[in-house]
Amino acid sequence: MADAEAMGRVTVASFLAAHRGQLPEALWLARREHWTPEVSARAWAAALAGLADGTDPITCIYLATGRDGQVVGVAMGQRAEEPPWPRTGEVSALYVLPEHQGRGVGRRLVAAVAAHLREHGLPALTIAVLAANAPGRGFYRALGGVEVATEVTEEDGHELPQVVYGWPDTAGLG
Repeated sequence: MADAEAMGRVTVASFLAAHRGQLPEALWLARREHWTPEVSARAWAAALAGLADGTDPITCIYLATGRDGQVVGVAMGQRAEEPPWPRTGEVSALYVLPEHQGRGVGRRLVAAVAAHLREHGLPALTIAVLAANAPGRGFYRALGGVEVATEVTEEDGHELPQVVYGWPDTAGLG
């Protein structure tokens, strides 16, 4: 449960810091009020419990820790639901605490997820990012990702445009 609690703290802190000004203010404020580290930790605990039985070898979760052993980053990968290529996985979650960004943590987490998925027969990879998230989009381009799709998700009545970045072969990613 300690991992889930740490993952909840990282996820919420990273999301709120990254998306301030990228989401409609009312939506961001609602997220801040209702999506607490405890709420996120419960979701992560459920995800970890689902992986514990070993019936889904494709889905993976990786943690990055700082020098003090504290969790500073979280990534999750799984089979892509709407892949642009056959045998595609996706990074469905990537969160790095703001004070640890720019140090290679996100790059290592993406590479770990990509390697895991590749080992399980999914050599291609996608990740969706808010269209308004210029730093995130730049990060994926710097990793060699190319824009493969756009989509719109809806949250609490707000349409949120996203850009999907992809790598048709992740063998060189990392």
